[in-house]
Amino acid sequence: MREPSESPGARVAVHGLVTVGTAGYWWQDAESGAHLLRGDATGVRVCDVPAGPAGLTPLTVHPADAGPPVVLYGRPGGDYGYLSDPGAPDTVLARRPSLVHLARVPSATGGTAGPGFVYTGFAPGARLDDPPVDGLRVAVHRTGEPFAHDRAVDLDDGPLPLVTVEATGDPTAVLVRSTAHGVTTQRLLRLDPATGRSLLTPLPAAATPRTRLVLGADRWWHGEALGTPRAVLRAGLPGNAEAGETVVFPEGTALAWIWGTRRSLLVRTVAGRGAQAAEALYRVDGDTQEARLVAGGRPGDSFPEVAASPAADCALWLRVSRRPDGAAVGRTELLPDEEERARPLSATPWPAALPRTTRYCTAGDGNQVPVQLSGTAGPVLLLEHGGLTALANAPLERALEELARSGQLTLARAVTRSLVPAHRASGGERGYNDLLHAARLLREECGPQRPLLVLGHSMGAVGAARAVLLEPGLFDGWILRFPVTDLVGFPHLGIGRHWTGMLGDPSRTDQLSALTALSPLHLPLPADPLPPVLIQTGTYDTRADARHGLRLADRLRERASVTLSSYPVGHVERFCQAASRRAVAEVTAFVRGCPAVANDLEGAPQ
Repeated sequence: MREPSESPGARVAVHGLVTVGTAGYWWQDAESGAHLLRGDATGVRVCDVPAGPAGLTPLTVHPADAGPPVVLYGRPGGDYGYLSDPGAPDTVLARRPSLVHLARVPSATGGTAGPGFVYTGFAPGARLDDPPVDGLRVAVHRTGEPFAHDRAVDLDDGPLPLVTVEATGDPTAVLVRSTAHGVTTQRLLRLDPATGRSLLTPLPAAATPRTRLVLGADRWWHGEALGTPRAVLRAGLPGNAEAGETVVFPEGTALAWIWGTRRSLLVRTVAGRGAQAAEALYRVDGDTQEARLVAGGRPGDSFPEVAASPAADCALWLRVSRRPDGAAVGRTELLPDEEERARPLSATPWPAALPRTTRYCTAGDGNQVPVQLSGTAGPVLLLEHGGLTALANAPLERALEELARSGQLTLARAVTRSLVPAHRASGGERGYNDLLHAARLLREECGPQRPLLVLGHSMGAVGAARAVLLEPGLFDGWILRFPVTDLVGFPHLGIGRHWTGMLGDPSRTDQLSALTALSPLHLPLPADPLPPVLIQTGTYDTRADARHGLRLADRLRERASVTLSSYPVGHVERFCQAASRRAVAEVTAFVRGCPAVANDLEGAPQ
């Protein structure tokens, strides 16, 4: 281990937080490379990561309480990789980042029980060159044994489940969540200590996509409809699947998400609206069930990443706040169960130094959609994506914030609503057209002379592309990054077959017409000229298959100036990867190079 060193002006990103025992782990990326850091009572140290296969990079590192970590090696930004366990003579293709360590796993060959883990992956022999999207299984592995000896868990969910495993407060049990056809099933997995057979106990099904069940040592926590006005948190006794007693929070506090440690629960909340909105973290102890404020609670604070595990006795988060001089700073902090205050571990300069202002646009169904603005000068760039805007360390967002801070760009983030099945979205509302309404607001607020561009990433590209195709005159350029564009053929692209519960099923006649009306690839092209478009795809993107972008680019070429670029990355970017930096640089160059923007910068009339 060695002390981490970063130059004061280095562009640093923090991500991938995980808690193990009394320690927190996280990646710290810079253009010079990436380090895995460990923070505990003794300070912060860099952890050595074992060398992986040639040409692959660590996607996820799973530290153990004792011994070397388990590492998932794959292509940069990818979703699949080879799971490597020290001592095991072979590897297995797995999906990140779902792995839970267990204290005792019976040997498949009849030996004594030893440490191991439960993971989601594929049968031995599956290849990274052609990662399967079906056949995902839960398997039990004993440390040091061949992966070919792993025991598969029979979930009996059919061929299309998306499966994750989560730690619990019981070191011999794992929570298994599987989603098929839009229905999420939750079960408790235990291993028979004598035979090693898997024992599954049904738990309450997830009533909504925002259901969260945390199985701590002292309490079982049940969060329902999190992130909505109907959110509620209940606490019950371990082993009791009933909802339990409701936990009370201060009036006006909205519950966004929850994470559990062995002894307590961490709750992210939001209170207030507009410039006075305040994000905060509360801790709820298992004995009193009293909610106590531990971090934040005032405008300007935010928590881009939070991590905790019922198998650990601490929580870890990245906290972004403003100093009195207006500069922003990011701090990684650890909260042990036995302490009342968080323990600062590391700090890094944060590029988002500009205060944000919030406007509200009225969507077509009457709902108020917030639009946050950073900066007051230059062209206006409107973007939307839950993952992009929530992770303040995303390479692109950091680069855009730096442009906003230097007065070269006004960055607008539309906090759009979750997509719903197409047949339930009358006229394209309920999220699909929110970016269009936000663009109309920005055109009114910023005036017709300032260039306006829109950016959509992943599923956010649906709203961005619809906005331009429906009203091209509003925009001076558009950018689609690793996009989803085909809402009719998506089940045959990448892992799209798992999205029918979220988007709708085009194999059903009653839903096909609604999906066709919403699909950017199938919208009628407008009579008015289309602004220039940049489309970026990832060679190893198994979420938003590259064919989504390729098909739309082919359709637009006769009507617009199309720049189509492919990068050897997956769906998630990191600073330390050269291809990711090139992709980010192409976006900023495209924004500056759009004719309307170039004319505006030169002071020429529009």
